[in-house]
Amino acid sequence: MADAAQTQLTLGASALLYLMARHFSWNVPAYPTGVWYFNPFAWQFLFTFGAWFALGGSARAMPFIRSRTALVLGSAYLLFALMMTMAARFDELRSLISPEIYGAFNPNDKTNLAPYRLLHFVVFAFFVVRLLPRDWPGLEWRIFRPAIKCGQQSLEVFCSGIFLSFAAHFVLVDISGAIWMQIVVSIVGILMMTALAYYRSWSKKADKGPMKADPIVVVSG
Repeated sequence: MADAAQTQLTLGASALLYLMARHFSWNVPAYPTGVWYFNPFAWQFLFTFGAWFALGGSARAMPFIRSRTALVLGSAYLLFALMMTMAARFDELRSLISPEIYGAFNPNDKTNLAPYRLLHFVVFAFFVVRLLPRDWPGLEWRIFRPAIKCGQQSLEVFCSGIFLSFAAHFVLVDISGAIWMQIVVSIVGILMMTALAYYRSWSKKADKGPMKADPIVVVSG
């Protein structure tokens, strides 16, 4: 019960920080000008929610996740989100939506993690837990192992990602911002973070080392 209360308290504090960051426009300055594209005061709630969800939150929310209400509301929201996304690309569809509704969701506020983006993630998380069994054999496929390894070493991967984002910024601004260069930089960054995750997994096992038995002391009479 104590652990459950602590995770709930942490989630609540994270949600409060998220709301205050959006209300007071808190962000971190970025080099050379501007602020961080992914506002850490807002996006931290997404990471905290994921940790809470993995540490028992999904089990406590399971009655709702498996309910018909969650299925209907979640499906309706995903369809609505798809319509808003397509409306931003096709003028014919946009003309069918009132400007007030369209303006509430476009342009998309990715920097401060708009509530509808957060809700989108939550709905997907609920659907994955509802539809994908924990013992699904496909989770053992080799193609998923890099992603699993990065998840196991999430702190190291996240911190290295921040550093690599600065390096990618310099490459794209000073060398070339062409689409092919963006693709190359993204692939290289993913490979480097994956390699780091495998290295940290190996180094942690190496640090533990084999368990050594205590020496046997023979006391003669």
